[in-house]
Amino acid sequence: MAEVGIGLAGLGFMARVHSRALSRIPEARIVAAWSKFPEEHVRFSEFTKKLGFEVEKYYTDLRKMLEDPKVGAVICAIPPRFVGPIAGEIIQSGKPTIVECPPGDTPEVIDRLDKLAEERGAKVMPGHCYRFAPCFKKSKELIDEGEIGAPTFVHFREFVPADSLAKQWPRGSWIWDKESGGPIPTMTVFCMDLARWLLNSEPVSLYATIKWQELPQFGTLGYTLANVIKFRNGVTWVNEFSGSVAQSMGPPMKMEIIGENGGAVVADGPEKVILYSGKEGQKEWPFELARPERWGHKTQDEYFIKSVVIGREEPVVKLQDAKKSLKMSLAILESSKTGREIHFD
Repeated sequence: MAEVGIGLAGLGFMARVHSRALSRIPEARIVAAWSKFPEEHVRFSEFTKKLGFEVEKYYTDLRKMLEDPKVGAVICAIPPRFVGPIAGEIIQSGKPTIVECPPGDTPEVIDRLDKLAEERGAKVMPGHCYRFAPCFKKSKELIDEGEIGAPTFVHFREFVPADSLAKQWPRGSWIWDKESGGPIPTMTVFCMDLARWLLNSEPVSLYATIKWQELPQFGTLGYTLANVIKFRNGVTWVNEFSGSVAQSMGPPMKMEIIGENGGAVVADGPEKVILYSGKEGQKEWPFELARPERWGHKTQDEYFIKSVVIGREEPVVKLQDAKKSLKMSLAILESSKTGREIHFD
């Protein structure tokens, strides 16, 4: 199979996540990277050397990177507040692109990108990696096979240690602006997309509460939130998210899906799925996962390279999926501010 040259747009945390994933995919090679800040080139070069490879060429001019004939596809890892014009320029080039999520800070930004992609005939895939994570793929497989009957209730918990978020986004970062929603949209859109995909249904309403907490030891903003989502197929999905917890607080994620036959599918962290049923009692699927595989980034990037770029298939995740998940995350903020249940069209 041919090797695809990848250009990275943005050299922050998510560019490093994708670099770890791409370094494990034989069909991909990072040949170019763009940031308008030369000091980021230096830091990123030091990082990739530790991974065992070096980026061939760094650019401060995005247009020149997109004109590089070695760049066959692009991964756009730009924060949602700034991504619109940059993703637009990449899409205008016509090169296949993964745009990290959310691919815009408003639904209107995503609509503009989607329209441009349609006009240019460009293949654009939002980075909703949870669809590719082994624990969630297995959970969906068990549901679709009818192992627990139709789902009736889902409880999802995702607690991220405060010091981990502070390392990802240091003091003064754009994400700690509470007036713009802080980290809530960025940290919740993946679960919102997971819910729609896993249940194969759309939300009817959402109610949420948020407790904010200043974290002076990190210069960041902690949060703990709960929300209840009602879906068209009758399922109630309850989420608990926190970015205020200590590093020692158990598995970062747990998902419990209750079925109409009394069975349940449980993802107990990203490394294990358990099926509870009357047929066999309990059955487990453990996963031995390297760091880029836990939340689906490697599988996602591998699918993108092999199927979308080389195979020229249409992406299984669309920009309109990202728009719907962003609207759900923004509804969390609206509901928590107004105290009202938010209804979807």
